[in-house]
This record gives sequence, C-alpha cells and structure tokens, in this order.
Amino acid sequence: MNARWAVLILTAGFAFASCSEKSTPPKAQSESENKENKSQPGEDEIAEDCVAFVQATKVDPAKSIDCPGCSVERSSALAFRQMHLDRISCTGISCEATVTLRAVFNPTASGTISGGLTAWISPEQRQEFLNGHPPAGEQVYRVKITYKRTGEAWRAIEFDRAD
Repeated sequence: MNARWAVLILTAGFAFASCSEKSTPPKAQSESENKENKSQPGEDEIAEDCVAFVQATKVDPAKSIDCPGCSVERSSALAFRQMHLDRISCTGISCEATVTLRAVFNPTASGTISGGLTAWISPEQRQEFLNGHPPAGEQVYRVKITYKRTGEAWRAIEFDRAD
C-alpha cells in the first residue's frame, strides 16, 4: 500500500510540475515586455487615446426657437476610422507620438462643432456642418500627442497639430 501512495504522489507531482511549466512564461521574455511597456506608451493605449480624442469632437445643436430653455444632447461630430502611429520619441518621463487619424463626419443635425479635433477642421467645413451639410468622405488629421509618465502609467496630456 505504501508503494501505491508513493507512485500516486510521484505521478501527481509530475502532473503538477508539467502544468505549471506550461502556464508560466519565461522570465526573460516577460521582464523585457514589462521594460518595453514602461519605456513608452503602447500602440493600443495610443489608439484608445485617439478614439477618445476624436469622439470628444462634439456637435452643439442650435437652440430650438420653440424651446429656448430646453437642454439638447451633444453628439459626436466624427466617427473614428483608423489610427497610424507615424513615430514616437521618448525621454525619461515624457513621450511624443505623431499619429495620422482617419475619421468621417457623422450625419447629425446641424450645429456648432466644439472640443477634440475642432482646431483641425477648416472654417469652411465647420460652416458646411453648421448649415446641416457634413463634409463627405474620409478626413485625415495629423496629430502630435504628448505623454507624461505618472507612476507606472502613461497619460496623454496634450494633443496638438503635427508638422
């Protein structure tokens, strides 16, 4: 009976050891990935910030003559389509990423555009939009994003026109 227990314990030990080896990534690989993630913001994180920036471009609908005191819900002026990371350069605690954003105007009610990419939209396009005719086709915007490291995380602190 002792031999059976010894074989059972030995078999369980081998099974446990083989399962734990498969689930643990090699230390060198995981350490290098963590080091890379800490040295600059990841492309996924930059893309998420770009989506939020595009969606922050809102339409302030014109006030209704019938109900001037009524509040009107703001909607997104643009729909995000694609982000391309053109370049990224970093110093110890800050990074600067240059991206190309592609977006299209949402077919919404007319109104004034504010927030987000407003500075990138030409006065002519803003006027068309105000008149209820959103510009057709895909729009391309070059954006420079400044990141600062706060603890272990990177935070976008400024969006500006790229040269």
